[in-house]
Order: sequence, then structure tokens, then C-alpha cells
Amino acid sequence: MFKHVLCVYPYRRELKHSGFWPPLGLEFIASVLHPHARVIDLIDLRKEAGSTKDFLRPETDIVCFSINWDLDPESLRKEILSIPSRILILLGGRHATENPEYWLASYPNVTAVVRGDGEEAMEEFCQGMPFEKIAGLSFRKDGQIFHNHNRKVGPVRDDLFPNRRLRRYVYEVAIEGIGTGLSIDTLAASRGCPFNCTFCSFSRNPWGEKRPWSARSPESVVEELAQIKSNIVGFTDDLFTYDMDRVEQICELVLARGIRKKYIINARLEIARRPDILRKMERAGFTVLLLGVESAQDKTLRAMRKGFDTAEIRKYFKVLRGSRMFLHGYFILGNIGESVEEMFHIAAFAGELGLDTLGLSVLRFSPYSGLEELLARSPGYHIAPNGKIYSNHCSSRGLRQLRQRILREFYTADHLFHLMHKGVQNGVLSFFPALLPRLPDIIWHMGLRKYQRARRRARRQTHATLP
Repeated sequence: MFKHVLCVYPYRRELKHSGFWPPLGLEFIASVLHPHARVIDLIDLRKEAGSTKDFLRPETDIVCFSINWDLDPESLRKEILSIPSRILILLGGRHATENPEYWLASYPNVTAVVRGDGEEAMEEFCQGMPFEKIAGLSFRKDGQIFHNHNRKVGPVRDDLFPNRRLRRYVYEVAIEGIGTGLSIDTLAASRGCPFNCTFCSFSRNPWGEKRPWSARSPESVVEELAQIKSNIVGFTDDLFTYDMDRVEQICELVLARGIRKKYIINARLEIARRPDILRKMERAGFTVLLLGVESAQDKTLRAMRKGFDTAEIRKYFKVLRGSRMFLHGYFILGNIGESVEEMFHIAAFAGELGLDTLGLSVLRFSPYSGLEELLARSPGYHIAPNGKIYSNHCSSRGLRQLRQRILREFYTADHLFHLMHKGVQNGVLSFFPALLPRLPDIIWHMGLRKYQRARRRARRQTHATLP
């Protein structure tokens, strides 16, 4: 039994527009540790004015850091080094997993790095298993660094999900930095993905092994939903809709238990083949479908191994745009072999499909993403220090400018009116009355941001033309 365990999400900045999500992975670890600790504190530094050392106690045994992103390295370094070496320090998370040797060599006070999913390793640690026998652990002993063999990924457990009583904060949706008053939570109903898109590294662990799709039972998922207080739940699944029969069972259980919430999920376009289940999803509260379209060009879709072409995309959206659910489409800028004109066609293609909102990201290289061979065969393409890919015909700055052009083309005044109308139709606005009085501030702030961006663009253009 540990006297005091401190679990820390050590980042200060929000992660772009999704920073309002709770640190779900760290909450899983805290739930594993909770039965083995007299006191456990779960700290999110995005919500705190102080630092990690302010939450230490004389009796603190363990500090666990969740290292998921390559953000704010100096701040992160300061937080980790602030912990006295007498305390056991454990690191986990995707970014730490990618290079455990670095974290142990650069931080002499760090005891061990848990690679990959940490729940089973932490359970074995709590049961007193020696470090040498814990699969997936990198650790320091007698001045040397050791890396145990990788842990084999097992099926997702039904009996383990975050203990939300440990949470100190309410997580709220923010739009352009303005709070909406809408609380939000997340839930992991499955892990892994059965598909093999060439640009994607999330379906593989950080050392390149393919993660098979594994799902919790519908009963387990709905039991967790019943315990969540927030009205909005974002499912963290790479692909929630792989097994549509299972989705139907979840909907039936939600309806039978009278759970009234709104859900956001990642989905594949093939769900259009089951319009009967789409209607049931609407009744159960599913409100936003996040759909990976990725490109408006058949040649790119083939290279990506997406499994569909633009003709099939149009066929699927003929069904999907009849749904009351919001359709958010993801596209990638900088796809290898696409010209600027072909990328700009995304705006018109998205409008033709009937997408409600648009997400544009830049193609990024990461180890084991499947892009190695494609890049090797494509002269004129380069990898920026942050991993984003650019080309001789479209620079990093050019991609940013193209993104703004596409968004301006897509989000017309008529389209924004359409979004408001659809929000009334599907009951989103009436479901969240706390949002209504804040809408004027949000809209005004979004307009101010747009004006400020236009002013910055104008200044840059003026400077560029000066002799």
C-alpha cells in the first residue's frame, strides 16, 4: 500500500482545439493505482496555477507523468526534474514510449518508462513484481538502463475504466478560447483499427506493431455511460463503427436505460450501408460523425489504401447527408502527388458531399506510418522538423495559406446559417440551453479572430512587396 501517489498531466497549453478533453490515459492509470494507495491525487496542469512540486507531500511515494506530446519541452523538463530522486518517478504515454532511452538518459531522477498501454504493467508493479519481469518496461538499475521485451497487446478489458471520482475538474467545451458552459467527457469503447491506411500510425504501437481491433462489450460501455455526468461524450475509439451490429446493441441498451446524452464518434463511410442503424443511432443520441475522407483525388485514395474512391464516396454521402447527425469530414493537405489546384478542390468536393464541418490537417511523417516507401519514391518532398511534409511546389507556408483559402471557400454565410438550422433540427441547441446566452460572445470573438487574421495577412503581403 503506497502512502501517496501523484498522477500528473504536465502540459500547460491546450492541444489546439481539442485541449478540453480530460487526460483519459492517465485516468486509467490512476484507476489501477487507486486500490493500492491511501491517498491519490490526479493533477492536470492546464487547470492549475501551480506546478507539480506544489502537490508533493512528505509521504509521496510515486509520481506518474503522462508524456503524450512533444509540446513545451522546457516546461516539461522543469516539471520532471523538480521531483526529488527519493521518489519513484514513472513516465508513460505515446511520446515517452517512442524513445524510452532518451527519457532515462536525460532525466537522472526518472525511475522507469512504461511503454505502450500501461494498465497491465502498473497492476504488476502494484502487486510487487520486480522490474526485470514486467513486460514493456524500461528502467534504471545500478547506473545502467534496461529495456524489457515488449508487452503483447491483449484484448480490451470490460472491468476497467476511469474512476471519475478522482477528477478535480470539470472539462468544458471551448470555441476559439470562449467557454460554452457545456461539460464534456470521453470514453474508450475499443482500441485499435483493422484497416491499413498508409498515412496512419495510430493503429500501430510506437514500435511499429499493428494493434488488432478489440472492443468492450456493449453492456460495459453503457454502464460507463450511465456513470458519466456530462451531457457530451466523445468516444476516443480509432473506429467506433467497425462492428455495426455491436453499435446497434449499444444503441438499444442506451434507449432501454433512458440515457440522454450527445455522442461524438469516429466512423468509416461504409456505415452508409446500414441506414437502419443510422436512424437508431440518431434516436440514441449520436450527434457528430467524424469521417475520414482524406482526399478528393482517386489516385491519392488508391495510394492511401483507403478502400474506396470518389464515386463510392459520393454514393455513401447520398445516404449520410439524409441523417440529422452532423457530418465532419477530415481531409489531408500535402498528399504526395497532389497539385495545389487538386488540393483546393477539397472545398468544392466537401460542399458537394454535404459535409457540415471540415477538418484540414497537413500530411505528417511518423515512424511506422507507412509513408517511408512513398516518400522514397517521390523526389521534391521534404519532412519539416515537426514531422509535417511539404514539397517544392507547395511550401509549409503555402500549405497554411491554402488551408485558409479552402476554409474561406467552404464556410460561407449561407453555410453557417445551414449549421444553425441543422442544430435546431436535430435538437442540439435546445439540448444545451447553457450555450444560447453565450452564442453572441462566441460569434463576435470568432469574427474578431477572422478580422485579426486578415490584418496579419495584409501586413505580410505589404512587407513582401516593399523594395
